Amino acid sequence: MGGRSDSWRVQLKVNATLKNGVFKFIDRTRPQRLAQSYKYELAAYELSKLLGVDIIPAVIPKTVDGQKGSLQVFMENCITEDKRRQKKLEPPNLKAYNDALEEINVFENLTYCPREDLGDILIHQTAWRVWRVDFMEAFDPLPELLPDVELSRCSVRLYKSLQSVSPKNFNVTLSPYLNAAEIASLLERRTLILKKLKILIDDKGRDAVLFGLRNP
Repeated sequence: MGGRSDSWRVQLKVNATLKNGVFKFIDRTRPQRLAQSYKYELAAYELSKLLGVDIIPAVIPKTVDGQKGSLQVFMENCITEDKRRQKKLEPPNLKAYNDALEEINVFENLTYCPREDLGDILIHQTAWRVWRVDFMEAFDPLPELLPDVELSRCSVRLYKSLQSVSPKNFNVTLSPYLNAAEIASLLERRTLILKKLKILIDDKGRDAVLFGLRNP
């Protein structure tokens, strides 16, 4: 497939059915310069599962032709957010669609992973489910939030998970993929996110900031 992460498109046989996947194998982890690694893809997916947010297509560790990497299911019948805008397609439920994007904003701040472009957002053309892909450069060990991704709202499920998941669980889940500095910075960003959301809730009210999720 090429692209900035040099990924391969692969086909796997699952129960006699061919499935498409995206295989990534670059492994330039920090403290190397220009860090980019398939391990950050795995970390982002495991983190999303830990927090109970279904925003990343499934990713597993895989070896292809002797090369270690990450294999992510290829999302069929999807368009990118930039294509949606070009075609002027409107979701059937705009509020639900915007809510899904707000949850992704929070997760991007937590992982310190700004979108390279609107191609990182995938939308199913029938169900209007929204996914975020490409975390190859995520988890920069900076104890701050993204400067260009504003936090204004959050799903109830993600807010509660950020409050309740223990540092130990973060460490156990992420230590196979991230170093100590990357995990420590993530925990500091979690604190900053919760502080920001609390300020918003105190100012605007809980119902104006926190939302339940429904299909767009």
